Amino acid sequence: MDSPGGHDHTIIAIVVALAVLFQFIAALSALRLIPLTGKKAAWLLIAVAIALMTARRFESLVNLLVPGVHREPDVSFEVTGLVISIFMMAGISLIRPVFEELASSRKDLATMNEELSKLSEEQKTLIARLQDALANVKTLRGLLPICASCKKVRDDKGYWHQVEVYVRDRSDAEFTHGICPECATKYFARYPIRKEKE
Repeated sequence: MDSPGGHDHTIIAIVVALAVLFQFIAALSALRLIPLTGKKAAWLLIAVAIALMTARRFESLVNLLVPGVHREPDVSFEVTGLVISIFMMAGISLIRPVFEELASSRKDLATMNEELSKLSEEQKTLIARLQDALANVKTLRGLLPICASCKKVRDDKGYWHQVEVYVRDRSDAEFTHGICPECATKYFARYPIRKEKE
């Protein structure tokens, strides 16, 4: 049967063992943040510091468990070490989602920047095409002197041209010819209109 001091000794050994475990987990958690944050030196230093504290806690555990190397443990010191170990592990675990969200936001931002860059290039291409099209647009402006009878148009040099020729030479418009219903009635009324067979 354990003596009262032996029972306390076992509880303290469990407290120290838990402190060692939590510090080990905290050190590993710190190392796992390196690829997420890209801050290798910072997290490596934190992991090394925690590992050194773990080694110190492990030394206390060995002193408690190995017979003959028996030192009277300081209960408040060991419990404080356990609490600190829990806080370290919890703090590093709780900060991970913040870095995950930052990494995700960085990826989203990079994707949006790529899309924005593509849209900007498309916009530049479209503006260039529009400017090119605008440069090729020919417009007629001002007053056009036109004959009231034959509808010929006088150019800047005083020569008279058919409306179709004048407009075609000064724009990209092309003309086709047809007869409006009024003119068809006026000029071709005496000719019967053939109906197609159904």
